[in-house]
Amino acid sequence: MADKDRCLKAALVCAAAAMVIAAPFRAVSAEEEGAKPVYLKPAAAAASSFDEGEWAPDPNPMAAADGDFNTRWSSEMGRDNEWIYYDFGRQRTFTDIIIYWERAFAKEYEIQASDDAMQWKTIASVKDGKGEREPVRIPKTTAQYLKLTGLKRSNPDWGISVWEMEVYGPGNLNSGDLPIEQVFPGRRPREEVILVMEDPAASPGAIAAGEFQKGVNFTSYNEVDLALKESDAMLEYLKTLNAGHVCIIVTWYQDTLESMTISPDPQGGRTPRDEALSHAINKAHSLGLKVMLKPHVDIQSGEFRGDIPGEEEWFRNYREFILKYAKFAAKFNVELFCIGTELSGTPTKWEPEWRKIIKDVRGVYKGPITYAANWDEYKYVPFWNDLDFMGIDAYFPLTNKSDPTKDELIQAWEREADQVEGFLKKKGINKPVIFTEAGYASADGANKRPWEVASKSEDQREQADCLDALMTVMSNRVWFSGLYVWNVFPQEVESPLGFPIKGKLAEKVLAGWYSKAK
Repeated sequence: MADKDRCLKAALVCAAAAMVIAAPFRAVSAEEEGAKPVYLKPAAAAASSFDEGEWAPDPNPMAAADGDFNTRWSSEMGRDNEWIYYDFGRQRTFTDIIIYWERAFAKEYEIQASDDAMQWKTIASVKDGKGEREPVRIPKTTAQYLKLTGLKRSNPDWGISVWEMEVYGPGNLNSGDLPIEQVFPGRRPREEVILVMEDPAASPGAIAAGEFQKGVNFTSYNEVDLALKESDAMLEYLKTLNAGHVCIIVTWYQDTLESMTISPDPQGGRTPRDEALSHAINKAHSLGLKVMLKPHVDIQSGEFRGDIPGEEEWFRNYREFILKYAKFAAKFNVELFCIGTELSGTPTKWEPEWRKIIKDVRGVYKGPITYAANWDEYKYVPFWNDLDFMGIDAYFPLTNKSDPTKDELIQAWEREADQVEGFLKKKGINKPVIFTEAGYASADGANKRPWEVASKSEDQREQADCLDALMTVMSNRVWFSGLYVWNVFPQEVESPLGFPIKGKLAEKVLAGWYSKAK
């Protein structure tokens, strides 16, 4: 570890209080009441709606009052005026609230109180919400119910989402209530995570010639979660799948397809900090997992990165971005580095720029490198022979059926494998091929458009059969050297329709294949 002077508190959570327009009487703090504040624990909760999207949490309003910063309430997407309220079981006296927002925060919201959950009185209005950790001082109020209503969302495509909403009041006016540390002894808010830039750990060994890469994509969209104990536990979980490799993804952003600037998440929170990244790589190495570092570029406006047209200025900025992580990969003994992902609009048109990037990366990183071409892009990449592995994000559409048989899926994978093999022979490419991404949602019809959740009907069998068919076919192709399944998150995500395989039928399928792979 580096010395203590290099400790950095995570910037995930903003400590500045929101501007509050309260009712026309003076706010009285718990200290002014002559008592230390106590945490007021709700007895029940209710919400206007719940998110039903791919990564939706459990539809449980009490998730925002359980002391657990891995659970949350999330409203239906795309709607204002959604609310959540707490029932405290009897009258309590409130003076302070702290809202821990997920990325989907409310820019404008109000706090209301009630004695019957029917007639509500507004006690505070926030007009310039900043998200993250947001303290709200309210006038001293005695009531049984407290409601948060989002009036304007930070992103028009999202709902609002809350990790925790903590309510406090003076101890001498709330008999029997306790400080929050006694109510939730294991509670650890995100802003209390201490990040340290660790010293590099030793690699478990280079990727050997002929070694099959038994990988999983480890995707973080959070500044600090790669440094959490939950992240460590998920890496340990990968060992139970017989995985030997992990692809750690770090994402920077540009505003639109035409933007020239690429930067860490300007809205805050979605780009892993270097300190957290160093911890995750070291943890993986300590478990004997070999690491691929795979930087991504995403578009704030929601378009697909493959439609980025590229310009000379864009490539200058992309070069700076990718070299930063190539140097990081070299310092932390990363075993494989990916120079780009699904940038389909650029390899042919900007071939000289890509060859410069390859040369520059090799100047700072001495390990093997790859590029992750989208499934419909790999035939148009002109620089495969300059790389060590040919990478494909293998989301090939397999059939037109929502419920294909295993044999039909195997036949579809034979077709795609033949296509790849024919391309290798035609172009004279003598490089091992890895699937830098491949995976399926546990939803009906996942095989038709594997890059998305195709329906709201859960189908674990189709997900398992698709992975089984992939490995049945590809394990017999001599040029196939590895699979990185999409995906797991550093913190466990409830995803009955999504890609994570933990606890699903596909989990045993993958573990079985990885146990046999050499």
